[in-house]
Amino acid sequence: MADHTSGKDTALDFCLATGEDFEGVMAISGDVYRGMDYLPLRYHPWLQDPNRRTFVAKREGQVVALESVLIVDDGQTAVEQGLRVAPWERGRNVAGQIQSFVEDFLKSEFPAVKIIRLTRIENPPLGLLSKYRLLHSKAVLILIVTPGEVQEIIHSLIPRLDKEGLCFQQPLTLGDEDVRRIYQNEYVITKLLPATMLIQSWLPIHPKQSNLDYLLTQGITWLADKVEAPDFLSLGSPPFRVPLEDNSFRLDIDLFGTDPRSAKMHFLAQLLAGTKAMKEGVVFCALYMELALFPVLDVFTEGIKRYDLWKEQLVMEKEL
Repeated sequence: MADHTSGKDTALDFCLATGEDFEGVMAISGDVYRGMDYLPLRYHPWLQDPNRRTFVAKREGQVVALESVLIVDDGQTAVEQGLRVAPWERGRNVAGQIQSFVEDFLKSEFPAVKIIRLTRIENPPLGLLSKYRLLHSKAVLILIVTPGEVQEIIHSLIPRLDKEGLCFQQPLTLGDEDVRRIYQNEYVITKLLPATMLIQSWLPIHPKQSNLDYLLTQGITWLADKVEAPDFLSLGSPPFRVPLEDNSFRLDIDLFGTDPRSAKMHFLAQLLAGTKAMKEGVVFCALYMELALFPVLDVFTEGIKRYDLWKEQLVMEKEL
């Protein structure tokens, strides 16, 4: 076992992360999100992304922290992602130090960036609340399914729609041009997008052309209740592996709108779309929705196993 007691009083060194730092980053990430961590899959692609910079902090050559920023909103905003600190370094302001280093880097290398934005779970530290303003919050519901159960789940839930006098209607799958047109429509931006932002799998961005072009490369399933003047939209990430247990996957589904009927239908359609190519495994399906929809979907999905991890998703920002 590594000795983490030596060198605690030595200075931190900050540098751009490399592929060689991967094992060190994984070594400090074992307890992150209770096994639902996205970073093992995304670390190497992050290093290749020209719009992203990923940094590590090291003490005596050992990785003790990581922070990444993605430049969005036509270069005006940096979204902080991936922050983590080694367990043995917590409580020593390591997070604050690497964040300060990153902000100084942004001021020097990306002077057009004026906003720092991030997402956090419920009950953020008071220190964070004192620096950032809260823009929006969404409820989170995480369900556990297997690909073999999905058809059975759908067949069990559709009768619940029937009891409400509803007929299941498959939402429309949007092509690239539909996405660009719909998500830059002023009605959609002001009525459906929280704080006029599109939040996809914890990434909060404004629906600018450059941001949509980026998201359209990510294999997302884009659904709408209708193409003209939609009242409900949803995005589903491709399922991605997480280290919780062997053959575990996470599926993030972001819902936009407040209509309970549409929310139920979009959930069913995204669940089916996200798992249709899977033959085995365990899928942790995370639904992100307006707070008013949580009791509705909580009751609608009764009987499906839950994973108690996050209750709320917060979007925050500050001036750089």
